[in-house]
Amino acid sequence: MQIDRPITIAVMIFAIILLVFFLVMPEYKTFTQLQTQIGEKQAEYDAEFQYYGEIARTASNLQDHQADIDKIDNALPTNPDIGKIIYFLQGAALQNGMMIKDLFLSKSSSGSAQANSAGKIKDIVFSMDLLGDYSSLEKFMISLEKSSRIFEISSISFGSPSQASTGSSQSQFQIQQTFSFNLQIKTNSY
Repeated sequence: MQIDRPITIAVMIFAIILLVFFLVMPEYKTFTQLQTQIGEKQAEYDAEFQYYGEIARTASNLQDHQADIDKIDNALPTNPDIGKIIYFLQGAALQNGMMIKDLFLSKSSSGSAQANSAGKIKDIVFSMDLLGDYSSLEKFMISLEKSSRIFEISSISFGSPSQASTGSSQSQFQIQQTFSFNLQIKTNSY
C-alpha cells in the first residue's frame, strides 16, 4: 500500500497545529501570566526597596543633625520642667548682676483657644521682681535671648531708684543706682 505523501504531510501539519493549539498555547498563556506577575512583584519589591532606602537615608540624616534636634527639643520641650526654668532664670540673673526678689509662676495654660490635646503648645508665664541697674537688665535680657530655650519678655516695669554710695565724697560717677524691675517672661512647651 502506498501512502500519498502530500496528504500525510498535510495530516501531520494539522496534528502538529492541534497539539500546539491544545497543549502548548495554554502553557504559553500560563507562562506569560507568570512573567507578568513576576514583573509586578519585582516592581513592588523595587518600590519598597526605594522606600526603605529613603527611610534609612532620612534616619542617617537625622543622626547627623542630632545636635540641632536636641537644641530644638530644648527650645520647645515636651515636659515643662518648671524647676529647671526657675534654676536657669536665677543663674542668668546672678551672672548678669541682678538680684531676684520674687519669682513666681503667673499662669500655665494652653497656647490656643482649643482644649489641651496632643501637639498643642502650652504657655508658661513667670513674673519676676529683680533688683539691679540698667546695664545688668540689658545683659540679663541678652542672656535670655541667647539661651537655647525660647523666652519672650512680654512686659517690663520698673520702680524708683535707690542709691548706694561707694564712699564719703559722692560724685556723679561714684553713685550706682539700683532699680526695681518687674518682668513678665513667657516660655513654651508641648
